[in-house]
Amino acid sequence: MKKQKALKNTIYASLGGILEFYDFVLFIFFASVFAKIFFPQNDDFWPLIYTYIAFGAGYLARPFGAIVMAHFADIKGRKNVFYISMLLMVVPSFILAFLPTYESIGILATLILFMIRITQGLAIGAEVSGAWVFVSEFVSKKRLGLALGFISATLTLGLLLGNLATLAVYEYFTKEEVESFAWRIPFILGGFFGILSLFLRTKLNETPEFKALKEKNSILKFPLKEALKTHKLSMLVCSLQTIVLTSGVATLMILPQYFESLLGIDKTTALFYQNFAIVAIILGALFQGYLADILGAYRVCISCSLLFAIFGVLFSFYDENFLIFYLLVCFFQGIITFAPVFMTQIFSAKLRFSGLSFAYNISYAILGFFIPLVINFLYKEWMFVYMIFVSFSSLLSVFFVSKILKNKTMNPCVVGSY
Repeated sequence: MKKQKALKNTIYASLGGILEFYDFVLFIFFASVFAKIFFPQNDDFWPLIYTYIAFGAGYLARPFGAIVMAHFADIKGRKNVFYISMLLMVVPSFILAFLPTYESIGILATLILFMIRITQGLAIGAEVSGAWVFVSEFVSKKRLGLALGFISATLTLGLLLGNLATLAVYEYFTKEEVESFAWRIPFILGGFFGILSLFLRTKLNETPEFKALKEKNSILKFPLKEALKTHKLSMLVCSLQTIVLTSGVATLMILPQYFESLLGIDKTTALFYQNFAIVAIILGALFQGYLADILGAYRVCISCSLLFAIFGVLFSFYDENFLIFYLLVCFFQGIITFAPVFMTQIFSAKLRFSGLSFAYNISYAILGFFIPLVINFLYKEWMFVYMIFVSFSSLLSVFFVSKILKNKTMNPCVVGSY
């Protein structure tokens, strides 16, 4: 019964992350459409820039959502905040799906688009980190790697579903039909998925760890303030692991845009490569999470981080073995699994949500801004430098995690058997 409850809560917790990354992909792929229908058409350049600014506004809102919602999650409970964050994602998705164009309601369409992205950003600030915390406090520590590997895999699944939905729209509709109405179809489908997810979230239970805190009257008044005082090294680990997490954006979303010029392949082929790469990361995350429960997260993370760097260097030659090395890089990029494994274990339960969410979302907002610029500078001849940097960040975080947990009761998933 306990295992069934943990499995149910893990699956329900993953649904918000799927929707987040699904919407993330759709917004990028339909950015040129949004530029035409939601902004004044003074020229061809600025409307697209404004669309990307609207997209970026969601990222800037993430830390604020993290601070506010994580605070209430640490003092009122994980369950209710987890439901609210999902609600704040679903409603804007539906509004976007049926949003009238600039031609119909003028500047109001532009303003609503910005508000949609900001509201979703506030929700996302608590959604992913919330899923990590929620699952880590429910599952057996002996199954923590696989459970959080599943969460990491489902986040990436959202990218795949977004890719496939976009591919289907452009395959079955003309350019005029896409700009007229067809772009709305994937968002409507995402909205219905969100409603189902919202319903399932009502069936979530409060985590045992939070219940125990409440019974012992150990709830902090200002958990983030305490986390900033007492968990500085833990926050540094979150930043290092966020470097690893955002590397997925680089390899899955940014690099494929350059495949046409680097390899002489068309956009459709590049999109297929991208989908294979997403599947590779999903498999890598699940496999490495599973191994972590058997061998220990330290061992598996160190080994896979080194292999990620090795294949990252080989991949950077862009030779005839490019696709093999690209898929191997993505498979070993399954080290994203260790971000939630480590992050959830290095914060005290009474401030876990606040400390983790704050450090992760601040880091993600900063890195999310700089990564496209960095990859644009490195991708031709120096991509291996970025791969080695990501690997080093992962290895350094292992060192700091071991230092943090040294004087605590060790988590079997993290340490493993020697």
